[in-house]
Amino acid sequence: MRRGKLAVAITVMLVWVLAGVGMVRHARADPSGGTAAGTSPPSASPPAPSGAQAGGAATGGAATGSAAPGETGQTFPGSPYPAGASGWVFPLYPFSHVDPTLRWTLDQGVDLGGSANQCGTHLVELAVASGTIIKEGLAGFGRWAPVLRIDSGPDSGRYVYYGHAAPALVAVGAHVSAGQPIAYVGCGAVGISSAPHLEIGMLSPDAASAEDLPAVGETARETLAQLRSAYVAAKAAYRAQRAAAARAKRHLPRA
Repeated sequence: MRRGKLAVAITVMLVWVLAGVGMVRHARADPSGGTAAGTSPPSASPPAPSGAQAGGAATGGAATGSAAPGETGQTFPGSPYPAGASGWVFPLYPFSHVDPTLRWTLDQGVDLGGSANQCGTHLVELAVASGTIIKEGLAGFGRWAPVLRIDSGPDSGRYVYYGHAAPALVAVGAHVSAGQPIAYVGCGAVGISSAPHLEIGMLSPDAASAEDLPAVGETARETLAQLRSAYVAAKAAYRAQRAAAARAKRHLPRA
C-alpha cells in the first residue's frame, strides 16, 4: 500500500511539473504570432477616411451646409470651400498653394496663381458657382480656357472665363456645381502668358456671347470684389481645418 501511494504521488508531481513548463513556454513565445499581453489586436479594417480623403483628392469633400444661398459659410457637395458673402467659391485649390492677395493684379480680369508657380495637378481651378460650361478656348487665353455661364446666386446669367487653363476637365455643355474642379492651371505659356497663372474675369451683364470679353478694367474690380470675398471664406475654412487636425493629433494615443 505504501509503494502504491508513493507511485501515485510521484505521478501527480510529474504532471504538475510538465504542465508548469508548458505554460511558461507559451507565455514567452506564442508560435501563432499573437498580440502581446496588455495591447489591443490590430484592426481588421483601415480607419474610415476623413476630410479631403473622404471627398476625393481633388475636391476635399466638404459637407453640404445649411446656410441659405448667398450667405457666408454656405457649402456645397464636393466643394473644398464654403462660399463667400458674395456667393462665390474661391476658384483655386489647394488653398496652401495660393498666392496672397497682395500679388494679385488687374487685367481684363484678375491675375492670380500659385505661390511657387504651381500648375497642372498641383493647382486646380474650381467653378465659382453652379452653371454650364458653354465654351472652351479663347483668343489669347489658350484653347482649353473654360467659360462658365452661372445659373445661381446674384450673378446668375453672367459669364466667367478661366484664362490660361490647361487642360479643361469637363466637356462643353456639362453642368457643374459650385466648387467642382473644371480645369488645371496651365503649365508654361498657355495663350499670351509668361508663367503659370489663372486670369479669371466676368463678362459685363449685357455680353452677347462668351466671346464678348470685357475691356481692360471694365469688370476687373467687380471680379476682384467677388474673389476677395471668396478668399476670406476659403482662408477661414483652411485655418479651421488645420486647427482641427492639430487638435486631433494632440489627442492621438501614444504607441
